[in-house]
Amino acid sequence: MHPKRQKSPEELLRLFLKTAIVSAMVIIALKMLSFYQIFSGFVISTAEDDSVQLCHLLLEQQQSLLLRQVPGRGIQLAVADKDLPALDHNMRSALHPFNILEIKIYDRSRRIIYSTEKSLVGVVDKDNKRLSNALAGKVDTELETRGQARDLSEEKLLDVDVVETYVPIKDSAGKVLGSFETYTNVTKYRTQIRSGLLILTSVLVLILVAVFGFSYLIIRQGVKQLKQAQSELEMLAVTDVLTGIANRRRVMVRGEEEFARVVRSSEKNVQPSALSCIMLDIDHFKKVNDTYGHQAGDQVLREVARRLCQSVRPYDIIGRYGGEEFVALLPDTTFRQAGEVAERIRTAVRSEPVICNDQGITVCISLGLSCFNTNDRSFDDLLKRADEGLYKAKNAGRDRVEWVFDQYNADCAV
Repeated sequence: MHPKRQKSPEELLRLFLKTAIVSAMVIIALKMLSFYQIFSGFVISTAEDDSVQLCHLLLEQQQSLLLRQVPGRGIQLAVADKDLPALDHNMRSALHPFNILEIKIYDRSRRIIYSTEKSLVGVVDKDNKRLSNALAGKVDTELETRGQARDLSEEKLLDVDVVETYVPIKDSAGKVLGSFETYTNVTKYRTQIRSGLLILTSVLVLILVAVFGFSYLIIRQGVKQLKQAQSELEMLAVTDVLTGIANRRRVMVRGEEEFARVVRSSEKNVQPSALSCIMLDIDHFKKVNDTYGHQAGDQVLREVARRLCQSVRPYDIIGRYGGEEFVALLPDTTFRQAGEVAERIRTAVRSEPVICNDQGITVCISLGLSCFNTNDRSFDDLLKRADEGLYKAKNAGRDRVEWVFDQYNADCAV
């Protein structure tokens, strides 16, 4: 199972942006819905109050035409046929200043005893639940949008917002006698609601942009600092602190990568890519520490690393292998070319003394060579032969370049 890949600081920043955008969209959608419900509720409440007051006024003005004393049953809602024209005239005159599209009056038996739509007079509405609420003494109001409607003057209207209100009709004792049903045209509020929504949404968007924008700037600054710290930690993890070149861990990782590259090349090409390795060690380094001190020894290590870097190409892999040992990995370099590089390194190190505390310290190195061949199974094989060449140089008197003469190095010594 592969280990779970850790998110980079940039991915965390992108995740914040996505979260902020989704959150802002959800907040705006919920707020728009809330604002719409608030505004719609205000319109419905206002229309309901107006309808209730209007219905009470109409009942008071037209009670002589609407209420009758029935023997044994008390006061009842009823309109005589001969009174319908006068009632209709009075109703339309009273309703004219208001935005009423239609009005109906029901008696206790659910029969329409009056309507501005004359064809409905006498109709019984049995299954109207909202009428049932009104006959139970409750005002019932609802907002709906109609594709078309007609006003009291029979003028056709399109796309109309209507508040339908049922208002109970009660006698002086509080007994429900019937119900008014009014249709109030509230389309004029639509533009106001949209304008209010637009303004409030714009303000909310500006607030969210300011809040999330400020948060983004702070998080981005933190991400930059985190990325810088991460880069520094990564550099420290692969860099030798004393010399500033790659440490052993980094050399081994890069060595395996280069080794895998030449293996692939050898499988595909008749003439595979070359890869050479140089391992070097500072001669008599312990004597330098004992004679001049560890500070001088550190200076020698740093100076050897510097001269080593100057003697190879920018893309060659240079690292401190451990103690006073260094490794140079040379991609696309034959054994013969690696020998020339090794001699150049040896000369560069011993050509000038290392200056420490105004004292010149003569430094020499021993070097071992190896190069890739198809019998190698890992980078360790290449490294091992270079190490054997190094010890051969040590045993042969130091300050020299050596390699192991076997069938492996013989194959690539061209």
